[in-house]
Amino acid sequence: MIISDYDPLIVVNEKISIVNDYTQYETNQIRALLNSWINQTPKESEIRKDYCEICATRGVPFQGHHIAGEKHDDRQNTTCIPCHSIITKRQKIWDARWDEKTDSETLKIAFFYRGLYEILILMAEKRQNLLYARIADSLIDPIAYLMRYEQN
Repeated sequence: MIISDYDPLIVVNEKISIVNDYTQYETNQIRALLNSWINQTPKESEIRKDYCEICATRGVPFQGHHIAGEKHDDRQNTTCIPCHSIITKRQKIWDARWDEKTDSETLKIAFFYRGLYEILILMAEKRQNLLYARIADSLIDPIAYLMRYEQN
């Protein structure tokens, strides 16, 4: 054994680089997933994956979940029944305007962001990964702004 191979400066910085690389990889995976939902066409919204996009479960029945709510947007993700149930319950306590069809593009975008927020929070819980929650938290200000903007 060569003690110089265990120099704290080298070992610690190497470990930090590994964590940084892994975090960057995970962030890029999340970016790709969110971009696939954002850029989804109506035809693509009907396609189901073979896993739950929230908890990553495989081999169970799946459902489509309308991210902004069915009345506001076609874009969906694939969810297992338990995750779909949780997300749908959370949607039901949103702003009362969510329950009604709207022509307001501002509200539609706000509800889409709110749907992304809820999905990311549940992903953080299910996958035990705070990166999802950090991204979700970054959506709070745009959601609040758009909801207030539409009230004026």
